[in-house]
Amino acid sequence: ELLRNISGNITAYENDPGKECQSLIQASYNTWSDGPFGNRPGEDDRAISYYEKGPLAGLIIDFTIRKATGNRKSLDDVLRELYKRYYIEKGRGFTDAEFQEVCEEVATISLSREFEYVSTTKEINYSQYLSFAGLTISSFVEPTGKRRFSISENREKNSDQQKFFNAWVTGK
Repeated sequence: ELLRNISGNITAYENDPGKECQSLIQASYNTWSDGPFGNRPGEDDRAISYYEKGPLAGLIIDFTIRKATGNRKSLDDVLRELYKRYYIEKGRGFTDAEFQEVCEEVATISLSREFEYVSTTKEINYSQYLSFAGLTISSFVEPTGKRRFSISENREKNSDQQKFFNAWVTGK
């Protein structure tokens, strides 16, 4: 079910013409002025839904943190640190820059490449990130012209990929 849900997000996002025009950050900020899907009547679709791309960006950041730390840390650790540092200690939320900073602290590497998927319309390299967990992505074109994506487990995962996959799915 998890892989189906992620496949659905990829399918929805990749078939949205707005992905060429609007970044995830822009979608988030503009949702209050443009409505939840950023389209005003009579205008071309130049916006995306952060409900579709947001989980994909989260997955990429989580997988990169897990890969960099040998599965010792994840996006969960980032969220706990953000809560402690900004809500508990400072009594406020956090900025985009502070979010990236904490992600990089937890990962112990730069995540500038991964954050490009958040701040730009750069094409996402799904295969690269999914391969960390021994997952593969495939697609086909429906008669309507819509691309449909599917994620599946690679039957020939190596031991590192299997450990990664198990830690991601079970949280252990």
